[in-house]
Amino acid sequence: MDGNKDDALKCFKIGKEALESGDRARAIKFLSKARRLDPSLPVDDIISSIESEPNTNPNGPSAEPNSKPSDQSTIRHRGPSTGASPSASSSSSPAYTEEQIAIVRQIKKTKDYYEILGVERSCTVEDVRKAYRKLSLKVHPDKNKAPGAEEAFKAVSKAFQCLSNDESRKKYDITGSDEPVYQPRTHTRAAHGFNGFYDADIDAEEIFRNFFFGGMPPARTQFRHFNFGQGVATGTADRNGSDGFNLRALIQLLPVILIILLQFLPSSDPIYALSRSYPYEYKFTTERGVNFYVKSSKFEQDYPVGSVQRVRLEKQVEKDYFTILAQNCRLEIQRQQWGFIKETPHCDMWQKFQYSPA
Repeated sequence: MDGNKDDALKCFKIGKEALESGDRARAIKFLSKARRLDPSLPVDDIISSIESEPNTNPNGPSAEPNSKPSDQSTIRHRGPSTGASPSASSSSSPAYTEEQIAIVRQIKKTKDYYEILGVERSCTVEDVRKAYRKLSLKVHPDKNKAPGAEEAFKAVSKAFQCLSNDESRKKYDITGSDEPVYQPRTHTRAAHGFNGFYDADIDAEEIFRNFFFGGMPPARTQFRHFNFGQGVATGTADRNGSDGFNLRALIQLLPVILIILLQFLPSSDPIYALSRSYPYEYKFTTERGVNFYVKSSKFEQDYPVGSVQRVRLEKQVEKDYFTILAQNCRLEIQRQQWGFIKETPHCDMWQKFQYSPA
């Protein structure tokens, strides 16, 4: 209790000093606190007189008596901190440069693929690759934090994918560059076109990874190292990259070329077959007893008995028959060693035919 009285006297003293200095709010605050600590102090008359007197302090209206003076102190403390927040944010430097925002704006306002990559219409695929390599690093969202960088990165990727492919580039050149770059197809849900050549939901990151880390032939990287750490580290460019690409493209086209050439070659069915099947239905036998079948009823007229053509044909028939018996014999021996079979009929036929008189 003595401690409360001492605190009450201190508050009473501070309240009187505040009243003498004209700070009514501070006086009421400490006088009320003194009354709570020691109700025996004569503070009621002083507080009543303060509240009944007209406000003569210019700061009085902003400091009206409150039953919870501690709240006003808290509010006054928060004001400057709230006001200081915009200034702190305005003083912080932006996460992107003027050059980066200028590149993004330039790409977004451009509707032509060639203009997006900054290449001529007569450019080569290698020129397109070089332009994409340079521009994609500038607008990649991990490097460029400017607003719209992601859309610009997608536009660059779509332009590269179109112009790096001969077929799609020809279609784009025929369509014309005056068409909008972003032209959706409304007749299907999954195919939102990009000038009719690509889907709008194309994965630009996948194109980027394929270009710099391999996986897409037109976009084979010539960098040995690549990261988005402190900078972009590039190794020595592959001087033979273009020649290697041409060789790979030729190898990939070889099957197609062979198929096309085979279509122009004259096709002829085999003259004979060792087993009877349509249309090989006419049976003949060689001198060594090998049966073969032909599909023409005029076989003896085309290949007379004893003629050079007939002898040569029968030799070929016997050779094919011998080869087939040898292959089947090897399979039977192998199966016999594994314990699957005990007899080897094809081996018996092969030995019999081998030692038969020619």
